[in-house]
Amino acid sequence: MGTYVISDIHGRLDLFVRMLEKIQFSENDRLYVLGDVADRGPDGVDLYLMLMMMDNVTFLLGNHDLMFIRAARKAAQMCYSPKALKSEEFGLWIMNGGSSTWNKYIRLPKATRTAILHYIREAYLVIPSLAVGGHYFYLCHATHAERPVLSPLRWKDSSKEEVEHVVWERQYPDSEGRIFSYKRDYRELYNSYPRKTTMIFGHTPTISFKKPGNDERGRIWRGGKGHLIDIDCGCAVYDEKGAMLGCLRLDDMREFYVHY
Repeated sequence: MGTYVISDIHGRLDLFVRMLEKIQFSENDRLYVLGDVADRGPDGVDLYLMLMMMDNVTFLLGNHDLMFIRAARKAAQMCYSPKALKSEEFGLWIMNGGSSTWNKYIRLPKATRTAILHYIREAYLVIPSLAVGGHYFYLCHATHAERPVLSPLRWKDSSKEEVEHVVWERQYPDSEGRIFSYKRDYRELYNSYPRKTTMIFGHTPTISFKKPGNDERGRIWRGGKGHLIDIDCGCAVYDEKGAMLGCLRLDDMREFYVHY
């Protein structure tokens, strides 16, 4: 049995399927998807539908998933009128690459659309205490909650402010362990978790922290004196030839990659 984490698939069903084949993913394994399933790539809707059928997948909310559900709900409330497509929610989503998702979503039967939104609504926001091989992992999309969280927290049980923070903000220690924060010092918060806790996140492409490989594609980044791991290797790049999907097995910390 293996425990895997992956993030920011961004509509690349082709790369996701290849990754499952590469890691030989089976019903005895567990996969945590750290948000941003859809947008920019062509198959976000198909990815949601696939994940919904997999009992051994745990889905966490990302900012793109949040924009999608807000835009879709707004459009439904306004009966999909032309005015709905000019709403603030819809405009923000489309500006961030939602067109490919919308074009498929709107053609689905109503029951299927409802099922997808329900699936997203049930997503976790953070999983702070995943124990694998004697190590603890804090899973989130972009960053940790601003308060100690001791058990898995779902989106529906969180405040709007907390959700926005966890799926959008980028506040991490640098390579020397100093905290980058424009709100407050997070040292006390970090110290409230076990010393062996490592935060695993996506959202920020790893090329923001380290140079890409010789092939100009991103690789998994490890920093913060070993307490941080970024696994967003760049599936959201607009030039699909540069797309890279990374996956990390927590049992032995082995990295896996597939690309265009």
